[in-house]
Amino acid sequence: MADTPLTPDDQQLARDAQNGSLAAFEELVRRHEARLFHFLCQKMPSREDAEDMAQKSLITAWQKLHLYRAEASFATWLYTIARRLVISHYRKHGKVKLCELEAADSVLVETNTPADECRRAEEHATLWRVAREALKDEAYDMLWMRYRDQLSIAEIATALERTNTSVKVMLHRARKTLARALEAEAAAEAHAIPARTLNPLGTPMTILNPC
Repeated sequence: MADTPLTPDDQQLARDAQNGSLAAFEELVRRHEARLFHFLCQKMPSREDAEDMAQKSLITAWQKLHLYRAEASFATWLYTIARRLVISHYRKHGKVKLCELEAADSVLVETNTPADECRRAEEHATLWRVAREALKDEAYDMLWMRYRDQLSIAEIATALERTNTSVKVMLHRARKTLARALEAEAAAEAHAIPARTLNPLGTPMTILNPC
């Protein structure tokens, strides 16, 4: 009995696409477009702008596919394209207010009840909102890539054109800055609503462990 064919990885699909397979590239798009969109939603002033930038990033990836090398993951290469397009966009049009991440898209853990789901969604939304406000763009990008998209240190370094050591140091500093910002947010809310029990460094911060 013949073995069941293995699902091709991104590198194989990219090679097939480089050889002219539109189906292979469409599969790469299917795998990565959602995360790419959520990443760009942090960069663009509206969901519509994020969708447009995601589309532009994918078109650019198709046009420049011959430049892709398998030493870097396809996701890293795609993020690099998207980030450069965003930088180019803001250089041309000027920087505007960044949109906030929707709570429903921020839930990274399974929950047992609707109440738990709502609470954790709020906590995750708060974490990424505070991160957006407290961190510089590059530090925020690093946290997003590391903890939302689970890219490796090496992949982040490639995408942001940094050394591995630089990424590790910046992630460490970003986590400390975010922890202080969350503590300040909790203190402010506790002062405004004394009866409410807050735990902003509970579930969300377990996501941002240094491992």
